[in-house]
Amino acid sequence: MKTAALIAALAIAGPLAAASAASAQTAPTPATAAPAAPPAPAAETAAPAQCGAIRGINFICGMVNVEDMIPVDGGKTIVASSFKEGSVGFYLIDTTTKTVKVATLSIAAKPDPMYGCPSPPDLTKLSTHGLDVRGGRNGVGTLYAINHGGRESVEVFNLDSRAGKAEWIGCVVAPEGTSANSVVGLPDKSIVFTKLFDTKAPGAGIGPVLQGQITGTVYHWVPGKGISEVPGTQLSGDNGLLASPDGKTLYINAYGTWEVVRTQLDGKGAPVKVKLEFNPDNIRWTPDGQIFAVGQFLHPDNLAGPNDWGVARIDPKTMHARTLLTAPGMKEFDNATVGVVVGNTLWLGTFKGDRIAYMNAP
Repeated sequence: MKTAALIAALAIAGPLAAASAASAQTAPTPATAAPAAPPAPAAETAAPAQCGAIRGINFICGMVNVEDMIPVDGGKTIVASSFKEGSVGFYLIDTTTKTVKVATLSIAAKPDPMYGCPSPPDLTKLSTHGLDVRGGRNGVGTLYAINHGGRESVEVFNLDSRAGKAEWIGCVVAPEGTSANSVVGLPDKSIVFTKLFDTKAPGAGIGPVLQGQITGTVYHWVPGKGISEVPGTQLSGDNGLLASPDGKTLYINAYGTWEVVRTQLDGKGAPVKVKLEFNPDNIRWTPDGQIFAVGQFLHPDNLAGPNDWGVARIDPKTMHARTLLTAPGMKEFDNATVGVVVGNTLWLGTFKGDRIAYMNAP
């Protein structure tokens, strides 16, 4: 679908089912509550608020670089990241009232020894990026977050979205040189996360990715065994990541080659790829078991933007993709990175900007 068709696309309210109880990127498992600890220092509370609409897209402003989002508690709340060091850590979006609050962060008195984390993070320096939540009940779950603030890591929290709290319980420090991006907690308590590129490689950065060079991989951390690379996941800018409910199949965005790749965690079998019309950033499950990919039409000569963005729907069984809409980059909102569907509403985030967006789901 061409950019000019945006208005027509926005008018199509998709008949997607209401949000399911699946609030994680894989099948949910109950989280174990950690011992209580006094709240640690956190960033000042922001005051997000509704701020109008443009071309059928509504906005909530006062939020900082919401690169990723994931529904929890049956879609009642969306957990959102803040991709800026020293920001707020996590936002909690009420999908009914369309209001936002900042999660209160704390450090567990006794972190989970399973992770073998060397030390707690400085919660005032968090820069959260990709997210996953393995859900329990009543808004409680295990929250995994890629963090760039203070260290390159996966930080793990006990989340209570109804209480508005996230208690840190452990971490997995990424291998040296990793520019980490997305994360998934698997049913066996292991963790997979993507490396977009190697920060220590010659000419490191987004340039080689946009040239289609192999720059990334998927890492697999296993309790008691450490980190290894998943065979066959060395792609051009490994970005968004999902896993099947049993944790055996991975779906990976190859940002530089405009592809989504399906492969097995054990590396067996040939990968299956589908080409999109844009650079795929994040992917999320829809309530009906499909995959929504959101990304940018990134132009190497205009990286600063505004950049157009698109949304595609992928059948995980056939790996057939269909572009649902494309939208022009605007000074108010561009470079969309993630889309999550709750009921008939599509929520959108961006890695740079002061707002999130929501609209009728296509």
